[in-house]
Amino acid sequence: MGGHLTERIWHLDLDYVNAYLVDDDVLTLIDAGLPWSGSTIKSEIRAAGFEPAQVERILVTHYDFDHVGALTAVPGSPEIIVGAGDLDLVAGRTVPGLSGVKQAIQRFGAVFLTPPNRPLSTVKDGDEIGSFTAIHTPGHSPGHVAYVSEARDVAFIGDLLRSDGETLSRPPWYLNRDTVRIDHSVERLLDRLPPVEIVAPGHGEPLVQGCQQAIRALRTRT
Repeated sequence: MGGHLTERIWHLDLDYVNAYLVDDDVLTLIDAGLPWSGSTIKSEIRAAGFEPAQVERILVTHYDFDHVGALTAVPGSPEIIVGAGDLDLVAGRTVPGLSGVKQAIQRFGAVFLTPPNRPLSTVKDGDEIGSFTAIHTPGHSPGHVAYVSEARDVAFIGDLLRSDGETLSRPPWYLNRDTVRIDHSVERLLDRLPPVEIVAPGHGEPLVQGCQQAIRALRTRT
């Protein structure tokens, strides 16, 4: 269920996948749902008290058709920021290969995508965007990025981990490009994560209570 997570953060529930809206230094959208999510995203932004054209920045956690599908549906000219390893895929300059289950799924999803018709900005590990710090967390995709804001008390983790609202877990192996790198990326995130109260995944319910306990439990399972 979508709605307020904090006074300045909104969960946009797109049924199968999550997007988020943050009133940061500029109005910021985290991910953009499925190709047919555009109208829902715009209505959810209005329900939060804004107009869709007020979105000035979109932070993309990674390339998958359920996270970049409605990028072109956001009106105006928001800056679109994506991890360097996924840049050419998001821009439509390359298409996924067919060498594994994950790439085959991405190749199928690409059929439904319309790449943005404007330049994209890249982000690398440690870059700061507004109140956010980018943490490169490859494995699910080569350019997967988590965006962490101590000021906003939140970590947007894309598909690095999933949540059932109480616990965190890794996605199924067949949804990852490199499961070994997922393990390294989880450790990287946990090592650098400030004591935020909210962990907001791409799938599942955001963790708004017991976040630190869930993180400690995850460490015991690694």
